[in-house]
Amino acid sequence: MQVIVLSELIVTCEACGSVKKFLVKDEPESIRLFGEFTCENKCGKNLYSFITVGTLRRK
Repeated sequence: MQVIVLSELIVTCEACGSVKKFLVKDEPESIRLFGEFTCENKCGKNLYSFITVGTLRRK
């Protein structure tokens, strides 16, 4: 069995090109940070995209 261990959340604003990186420890933290994220240029939330980076580990 494999487990995904998240380590980073990358949020990009498609309107202005702003990119922010956050260190995360799990999926709930990643979801919370993305939900709270606001672009520094005050672009609309519908223009944000995200990627989570993690590692596959075998149990």
